[in-house]
Amino acid sequence: AGAGAGAVRQHPMHPDWKRTRQIAHHMVSVHLHGENPHIGNSIGNSKIINETLRKITRRSFDTRMSSWEGVKTGLEMMELQTSNEKGVLVAPYDAIPRSVCVQGLKALNQLMRRRRSGSGVDAKQKNYQAIAAFRILQRLCTGVGIQSHTENSNNKSSSSSLPQVKMSLDERDFCMVLNGFVNLGQMNMAHRVVALQERTEHAPPLSPVTYSILVKGYGRLADVDGVDQVLEQARRNDVSPDIIMCNSLIDAYINCNEVPKAHSFFRSIAKARPTPNPIEDTDEEDQSPTPNLRTYNTMLKGFVKSEDMNSALRLSDDMKEAGLWDSVTTNTLVSVAIASKKFKLAETILLDHSLPRVERTNGEKSRPSSHKKKKRHPHVEAYSGLVDGYAKNGRLNKAIATLQLMRKRGVDPNEYTYTSLINALAKADKIEQAKRLNSFMFESDGIAPGVVTYNALFTGMLDRNIKKPGAETAADAIGNAHNKNVDEAMSLLEVMLSRGVRPNAVTVATLVEALGKCNPPRVDEAKSLIQKIDEEGFVSKNNARVSTALIRACGHSLDMVGAVSTYAAIEKPDIFAFNALLYSLCHGGQTKKSLEVLAANAKNRKEEHDFIEIDVATFSILISSLLDIKSTGASKAAFKLYKDMKRSWSISPDTGLVDIVLNSMVNGGHILGFSEHDIDFTTSVLHDARKLEWPSGSLRRRETILKNVLMGRKSNIVEGDDVDPLFKKKNWNRINSGFRLWGGDNKKQKQETPAPDAFLASKNWGSFDSSFRIL
Repeated sequence: AGAGAGAVRQHPMHPDWKRTRQIAHHMVSVHLHGENPHIGNSIGNSKIINETLRKITRRSFDTRMSSWEGVKTGLEMMELQTSNEKGVLVAPYDAIPRSVCVQGLKALNQLMRRRRSGSGVDAKQKNYQAIAAFRILQRLCTGVGIQSHTENSNNKSSSSSLPQVKMSLDERDFCMVLNGFVNLGQMNMAHRVVALQERTEHAPPLSPVTYSILVKGYGRLADVDGVDQVLEQARRNDVSPDIIMCNSLIDAYINCNEVPKAHSFFRSIAKARPTPNPIEDTDEEDQSPTPNLRTYNTMLKGFVKSEDMNSALRLSDDMKEAGLWDSVTTNTLVSVAIASKKFKLAETILLDHSLPRVERTNGEKSRPSSHKKKKRHPHVEAYSGLVDGYAKNGRLNKAIATLQLMRKRGVDPNEYTYTSLINALAKADKIEQAKRLNSFMFESDGIAPGVVTYNALFTGMLDRNIKKPGAETAADAIGNAHNKNVDEAMSLLEVMLSRGVRPNAVTVATLVEALGKCNPPRVDEAKSLIQKIDEEGFVSKNNARVSTALIRACGHSLDMVGAVSTYAAIEKPDIFAFNALLYSLCHGGQTKKSLEVLAANAKNRKEEHDFIEIDVATFSILISSLLDIKSTGASKAAFKLYKDMKRSWSISPDTGLVDIVLNSMVNGGHILGFSEHDIDFTTSVLHDARKLEWPSGSLRRRETILKNVLMGRKSNIVEGDDVDPLFKKKNWNRINSGFRLWGGDNKKQKQETPAPDAFLASKNWGSFDSSFRIL
């Protein structure tokens, strides 16, 4: 027993948990297999083992320094003590105190919250933690293995044979486990926790807190039906929403992109008198929830998403009248103005609601050598958002002026402020200025550029649209500028590494993608970079994001073998890697091979093996490639694929896929657009297009031009005839047409119509850089 406890005491900050587990198991084994053990000795041994296991679990579940290895040790000790298969310990030492179970729940909950982002944590490990918490909760509900008598009891019978004592349970225990599953997005397990609470007689009744957590989970998954079902379930159980649950509902609807629904619910509770105190109780006579400051700020956040400045201003007027306003209100209202591109209004809001100057803690300028932390101004997010808004709209002078205004008003910029501006400068081909600002943020404000800032700089300077004067053609200008910027980016990577900034998957993927877009593609350098970063322990060479970028690079260089082998090396490929492989195969002229890959994935799905849940981008890549062949057979295959997308996968087209098909039919010359098959294909696509959201008049213009172009072709082939029966059947009139789908003369249209590769890139399917937000 002393050895077991000593294993924990030996390293107070970093216990040797593996050795601790070994000693504990050995101690129990000696107890079980000792020669002729007497009853007294068994009780004495059980008591010693119990004390030792308690010391181990108390330390392993200590939330101040808990680690997964420690918590896992505590869970193992609990199972060891309560195991009844071999009669390990005698009563009452074959059970554990309720306090240990609660401590274990808290430790697991802390781990799950700490690792919610999932960075570097295996999904199986996170799931194991959540399931372990659920099992502890089940033990608390059933009472099996929980001590129900004192340690001084000499009762020799096992506690498992005694009637289980129904102990009162705390709602917080259930909420901890429920919240853990919600944070993991496992709503099926979340409902099992709720069911356990409902059917446990001595458990507390379901309250608005439970439903608030469920609502939050469905909101994060953007599952509006789930949110509605939780609300309906609460009503059926006679649970009236409190203000916390109401706030959760509004936030969930906003996360589901159902801002009108959120606003409707908000108005239904806003009839009550608002209170500036978020925790103020409602009047005893009126039990309806009373909106508080958080309620209003949450609704205001929804107007950022819907870019509804008018509604935001009306709401802000109500808030002023009610005396509800804080720095979050100001920041959010500014965000609505920026999202609505009303930058002048954003400046006015900041001027009217800016708080007094926050003085620096070390004089006029805070040098990096001072190492003194400056107080964060509550409106730094609003100013930074305005800098970012101006920068993304190409108004660099205003962005810089806003940065200067911040400093004048005593609002110290943060890394996000500088990162936005650095990215914009690099995209505007002001790379030297971007690099100087990268140094200035450290020299002036003591903010060391991190990996996010470097990634923003890389992404901006590696934008393929940057043009340099003096080249013979626009293509040459873009290519030469890109090649030069890639060289500069590789040099900047060395500087970044020398300053101790660790690259991440975004860094490597951005550089690999850029190397692949060089002319000629520099795939060998890309592979060397991946190998180097892997060997130095920064990012695995089989990382899905990095591998996706390499697949794209191989596609640009027509290295189909490299693309396929890179995909095969990914342990768990995702939809982005899958689509990148299909795109590379199609780009390399192997459309047939890409269709075989799709068919193999569909077969795995049918046979319930691991498969990729494909999306509309998958079919857009393949249909675009088939239609680009411009043959009747390929057009038929594209239509078959389109129907399969809807029937087998329940995937609806988006506006991008609609335009791919319509554009191909319009520009198909004398090959596409004539047969009844093509007309059926086009009609089906137009029918689906009417279910989508389009800018005003946009779809009508496409329909009109499509009819004109196809009828014009028909009239050129059969001049003087009446309307073709096929066109009459489709109710299309003959109108001679000399213009294309996007308007203008034929020559101009030929220049402006994007090629499939450019089109996919514009929709974030072709460009890896577009698949993530730097800021």
